[in-house]
Amino acid sequence: MLTIEYLNNKVFEGNIAKFKQSKQDKARYELIIGDLDESHKKVKSLLRSELLKKKQNEYQQVLRDYNDSQGQLAMAFFTLSENIIRYRKFHFVDVDDAIQEFVMICFEKIDRFDPKKGKAFNYMTTCILNHYRQLYRTARNYNELKKKYHDFLQVQNEGINIKARSTAITKDKFSRAQ
Repeated sequence: MLTIEYLNNKVFEGNIAKFKQSKQDKARYELIIGDLDESHKKVKSLLRSELLKKKQNEYQQVLRDYNDSQGQLAMAFFTLSENIIRYRKFHFVDVDDAIQEFVMICFEKIDRFDPKKGKAFNYMTTCILNHYRQLYRTARNYNELKKKYHDFLQVQNEGINIKARSTAITKDKFSRAQ
């Protein structure tokens, strides 16, 4: 029996909160390590060296947490995107490319999510559907442009064929007369 965990909004919001926190921690530790590294280069001391190693070890743990939370969210976004595509039966858009784009869109929009204003599932679904509409409009407009260009080429070729036929007929009349 398959369970669809992404539908559990509390777990989904918990994963988002964990990801946001680990992203902040990662940025904070990157700044701390950069600062300690700069000061260690200026003043070489054993205390700063040990502090730098300690912070680098802590950073490695923060980085593992960040990667884990990012992986969990990627799987949730992937599942959400897959199910939305299956539900909407998208046209004009490659399904595999669309899933990848939807996951990336979710990661881009995750910083704007506020759990006080709405539910994570609803917010991410709205982001995905809006992006799909944009992809659909782009693909539809591109196909219409291709059709117009094809029609334009047909008209141009008709003009060339008519001229070619008339010159061929004229040449044929003169060649028979001789």
